[in-house]
Amino acid sequence: MHASLATQPLTVGPVRSQVSVFGDPDDGESAPRVAVQMTLHLSFAEILGRLLFTPGSTLMREDLESGNESKIMECLWFTMAQTGLDVAEDFADMAMDVYTGRRSSNLHAFAVSLGTVITHIFGVAAPEAARVG
Repeated sequence: MHASLATQPLTVGPVRSQVSVFGDPDDGESAPRVAVQMTLHLSFAEILGRLLFTPGSTLMREDLESGNESKIMECLWFTMAQTGLDVAEDFADMAMDVYTGRRSSNLHAFAVSLGTVITHIFGVAAPEAARVG
């Protein structure tokens, strides 16, 4: 379940002033910032794990039910910036335990719904989810 870096993983954009680390306008930010984009190749489990377990991710059931793909993408973008590869691998393992029913959790139904959305948005294959309850 390891993420892999692309052959040319980094691209660099122009230097900008008065922006936050995410590129949003921030009048209080005095240090100039350069946009650096990195390409990662993620599996279903890695996406699911990041979205389920990254602290600060604000993904809610309503977001899944609304079909708001931009909210899912925004949350994944946030989790990518917040989670290192080693932690993301642990999150992926935990997520698959919940999703497949190997671990009993009140997150199971949410994980299954999220898994459906992930396969729709990203086109990745998912293992069969456990039927609980």
